[in-house]
Amino acid sequence: MPANTYRIWIKGVLDHTIADWFGDMTITPQANGQTLLVAQFADQPALRGFLDQLWNLNFTVLSLERIENENNRGSGG
Repeated sequence: MPANTYRIWIKGVLDHTIADWFGDMTITPQANGQTLLVAQFADQPALRGFLDQLWNLNFTVLSLERIENENNRGSGG
């Protein structure tokens, strides 16, 4: 099963040391003081684990959106 890609907006700007810890992820600071994270997760437990990490680091998740992957179209995904 292919990984799903997600956009996650969080309140605040990530410190470089924390950003490095998150690994293979696109991190884009926004002008409004939020940060946009774009990452792939193999399944729902992996996504939940990452959201738990954000919670443990005291970040507020503002929005979460699954991006429709091209390879998921037409396959019921």
